Amino acid sequence: MESDPNHLRDPYKPDVDDGGEPPDLECAICFCQFNNVFNTPKVLECKHTFCLECLARMNVKSTHPNTIQCPLCRAYTPLPDLGLPKLANDSTVLSYLPAAMQHVYSIRFNRNKGKLQVKRVPSSAPAQNVSQSLDVGNPAGEEGESGSARERSVLITILRTPLCKAFIMSSVAIMTVILVITIILILRSTG
Repeated sequence: MESDPNHLRDPYKPDVDDGGEPPDLECAICFCQFNNVFNTPKVLECKHTFCLECLARMNVKSTHPNTIQCPLCRAYTPLPDLGLPKLANDSTVLSYLPAAMQHVYSIRFNRNKGKLQVKRVPSSAPAQNVSQSLDVGNPAGEEGESGSARERSVLITILRTPLCKAFIMSSVAIMTVILVITIILILRSTG
C-alpha cells in the first residue's frame, strides 16, 4: 500500500515502526530534542514517547505519584518500583540520535524535592559538560510547603468561595454608600 503524501499523521496514534518515516526526535510536550540526559525518550504503555523531564514535571504536579497519565490518549502507565527514570527508553528514537548520545545517563528522580539528578556518567560516554541536576518544580500538596505558602493557599481558597465574594462585594457597596452620604453631608454643612 503506497503512502499518500497528502495524508496527515494522527498525533494521537502511537508511532508504529513499519520501516517508513523516522520517529519524531523531539518531545511532543516541550518540543525539545531528545538526548541522553534529562530529555531521554521514555515510552509509556500506550506507546507514546515523551522526554524524562516532561514526565517528571507532570509527576511532580500529579496527585497520583505512582502513575503517569499520557497527555495525548489519557491512558495510565504505572511507574516501575525504582521510579520514573526506570521507565523503558524508546530504543527506536535513541537509535536515530548521534552515536555519542546513545549512551543513556543514569538518572535519579527525587519527587519530594522536585529534582532530576545525574547519578553517574557512563564510562563509555565521551566527556561532556553535563548539568548534574534539574529542578522540575515543587510537589503538589506535599508537606514540604512553607507555612506562609500554605497560609496563602488557604486564604486564596477562602477568597474564591461564592459566599466570600458576595460578602466582599456587599462590603464595598456599603462603604461606597457611606462615603457618598458623608461627602454630601460635608458639602451641605459647608454650603
